[in-house]
Amino acid sequence: MKVTRDWLLHLCKKYGVKSNEISKAVWPGNPKRSLVYFDKTENIGVKYIEIISDVLKCSVDEILRRPHFDGQNIIAGDNNQVGNVSINSDVDSLKQIISSQQNLIEHQKSEITRLNETLKTQLKAKDQQIDRLIALAQTK
Repeated sequence: MKVTRDWLLHLCKKYGVKSNEISKAVWPGNPKRSLVYFDKTENIGVKYIEIISDVLKCSVDEILRRPHFDGQNIIAGDNNQVGNVSINSDVDSLKQIISSQQNLIEHQKSEITRLNETLKTQLKAKDQQIDRLIALAQTK
């Protein structure tokens, strides 16, 4: 999965995010590190893609399926161009992305369960308050 500095700058402009926000998120200990890193690295890893996705508030899919700027149809290696869309065909990285998405879904499911339990507890407390108020009103 090849993500370039130019593509990231394009996405930053599209979503109104400053490029240094990506640097700060990806390299919190070294936020002045340049996005040129992505031009020099073949496979940046799912972890960085997810962080960038969070900063830009866009999907991982949008980062990976980017339009090809010069309009050429290219089929080469792990980043195949179909029309003006780049499709990642690196099976290992796709498996990592799927695994990452599954982990995210599981986390979201557990968060929903936690929120449901909290809501039930709050509703039970409110019901008890209402019952006390009704009992109080009936005794007067």
